Amino acid sequence: MPKLSDLDARLLRYERRDVGTFLPHVDRIEDAQGVSFLCPLCFAKNGGKVGTHSVICWSRSRGVPEDAQPGPGRWKLSGTRIDDLTLNGDVTPDGKGLQSRSVQLLGEGGCKWHGYVTNGEAA
Repeated sequence: MPKLSDLDARLLRYERRDVGTFLPHVDRIEDAQGVSFLCPLCFAKNGGKVGTHSVICWSRSRGVPEDAQPGPGRWKLSGTRIDDLTLNGDVTPDGKGLQSRSVQLLGEGGCKWHGYVTNGEAA
């Protein structure tokens, strides 16, 4: 299983400004609203970073709006840093349940990776 640190993982914030949307990196998980990392499937297939796309996972419970892309999945960020980050299912939009904790890429023409982020590893 690749470690998120090997997949260039970064904690992110989601910011809308008058001139567009910005995704600044943050150092502390307390300030993060999401995480980006290189796709583990394509990283393995490509033998590294070159030609490998990124995955972004947003958190509804940390204030990311429903229309933020990518979507519709949302995750609760658990842990203290990238090295022990786990993505759990976030609360559904109606607040009555939890979304799946798995990450599934469904974009047309994409790699279709389906996996989990657990204790700083993606599989």
